[in-house]
Amino acid sequence: MKKHVPAILVAVSFIFYFLYFSSRYTLAYPPGHSACLNASFFLIDKWDTDIEQGDLAYFEMNVENQFYPTGLRWIKKVAALPNSVVSVEENKVVVDNLTEFPLSLSHIITALNLADNSIGEIEDYTKVIQLENDEVFMIGETINSFDGRFWGPLKKEQIKGTAYAIF
Repeated sequence: MKKHVPAILVAVSFIFYFLYFSSRYTLAYPPGHSACLNASFFLIDKWDTDIEQGDLAYFEMNVENQFYPTGLRWIKKVAALPNSVVSVEENKVVVDNLTEFPLSLSHIITALNLADNSIGEIEDYTKVIQLENDEVFMIGETINSFDGRFWGPLKKEQIKGTAYAIF
């Protein structure tokens, strides 16, 4: 029996670490038609919801829109934190007149309008948004990103974890 103790301890340790890892972390990848970020595989830390500007965040989409049902889990870049001023312009998103994210509206609007999902013109989405103390603003990283420029800010409580790009 004594010779089995080390093996049992290793097995119990392995099970403990597996349960810990699987309760805290999950692996995620965007659906095949999604190309909004410059990565395609992510590690999600479900216990870490303390996000900063520039982080990737895993969130539950509860904003009504014409393309996706509410309740889906998404990963986007945190562009702005609570109480920030977000300016959505034709070729960039500017936060508090300090941080610029180059991101064009023209490609995605043209693509969606051609796909028979008329969403309007660029002018319909250029705006200035004052975030409330419980709101964040999310963006993608590519020209194909359907993000906060179209559906506005999210409530911070919708953040379900921090995402880390693996590749």
